[in-house]
This record gives sequence, C-alpha cells and structure tokens, in this order.
Amino acid sequence: MTVLRILHLYPAELGINGDAGNVLALAERARWRGIDVDVVAHAVGDDLPASADIVHIGSGPLSAQRAVHDDVLRIASRLRDWRDAGVPFLAIAGGWQLLGAELETPEGEVLAGAAVFPTRAALGSARHVGEIVVRLADGSTIAGFENHSARTVLDGAEPLGRVVSGIGNGDQTEGVVVGSSIGTHLHGPILPMNPALADRLLGTALRGEPAPVPQTERVDRYATNARRAIADRLNVSL
Repeated sequence: MTVLRILHLYPAELGINGDAGNVLALAERARWRGIDVDVVAHAVGDDLPASADIVHIGSGPLSAQRAVHDDVLRIASRLRDWRDAGVPFLAIAGGWQLLGAELETPEGEVLAGAAVFPTRAALGSARHVGEIVVRLADGSTIAGFENHSARTVLDGAEPLGRVVSGIGNGDQTEGVVVGSSIGTHLHGPILPMNPALADRLLGTALRGEPAPVPQTERVDRYATNARRAIADRLNVSL
C-alpha cells in the first residue's frame, strides 16, 4: 500500500459530537509512522472512490439521518462488499444506526439501513447522556461519552464489550463487532480517547500491527490520563 485511503461518510451532516476527530486520529497516527494518507469526504450524491482502506461514519440527529438516508441505501451494496472484503468500518451512534439493518423512529416509522451491521436500533423518548466505561473481551477497557436515545439489538453479532458504567446498547453490552468493523455509541471522540482502537483499525488496513513511535507514545499518555479521569468520576476501575 502506497497511500492509506480513509473514506469519511457525510462529514457535514454526521459529526455533531466531534466524531471527525476519529478521522484525524487515524490519519495522524498513520502519518507519524511514515504512511501517506488520503482522506476522502463523501457527500450525498457523490460517487464512491474505487477503493477504501478504512470507512468512518459519525453521528447526528434524526433530521440529519433522514437527510442522508436515501444516499446510504444507494451506496449500501458497495459498503457491504467492502465489509465482506475485510475493510474495517468505524460507525458511531447515528451513523451506526444507518449502517445497521433498520432504525425505528420514536413515532414507530422504520427506516431500512445499509445492513453493514446485523443490528436494529429503536429510538425512544429518554436520552442517555453521560460518560461511559466499557470492558472489551480481552479485558482492556475503553471510555468515552454517550449521547443517544437508542436501544440496540444485535442479531447474532458480538458486542464490542460489556458496560462497566453507562447505558450502551441498553442490555449491559455496548457496540458491535463484525469482522474487523466496529459500531459504537461512544464519542470522545472515541479514537483519540482510546488509541488502541485506532491502531486496531490501522493494523487491519495496513495488514500489520503499527509500531509505537514517539508521537503516538506522547499522545497515548494523554489519552490514558483522560480515561482514568472518566473512571475516577464514575467511581469504577479501568
């Protein structure tokens, strides 16, 4: 690979919680390791690039989801093909809902999703806003901020982790993992706050674990301190 291509879906509509910081984190962590990066922003009506190495979609309110919904369905087949080929996706909250199988609005309307993830989300009247800590299957923890009203069902898929403190999917689990792709409610943004996840996505895209460099070691210390501060406020252990 000569250039790492990161596809950022609908950055104008879906990014109200600073989720663009995830794309910045991926790009900078790659560049610090000497890898050229091409960030492609996809807007409604655009043609998709011929290929992508990582796909990111952020979050937004129902009005923004409606604004991009038809376009999501238009490109859904290509997105599923990339998922099946092992391209890692990072889908955040409202963007994850659009890339799931279906999204039910508070009024009971059901919007079909792109079916990149085998998940179904139902939006409710109660909003879940606050910090969250999640323990992953390997025993490590991630932390961030959630701001959503969804209850999410995983249709046979594995969760990203189990909630230590917070709401997550609504059943003590949080997020979803399908192959190398991740859907999650966590903001923060999640990748600057949890750089091991960023390197996990980069490792998949680059087909090899990225080595630490001085720049990553420096910012990773800041991220560790930020996660510890969240855990301390929630009175939980990392």
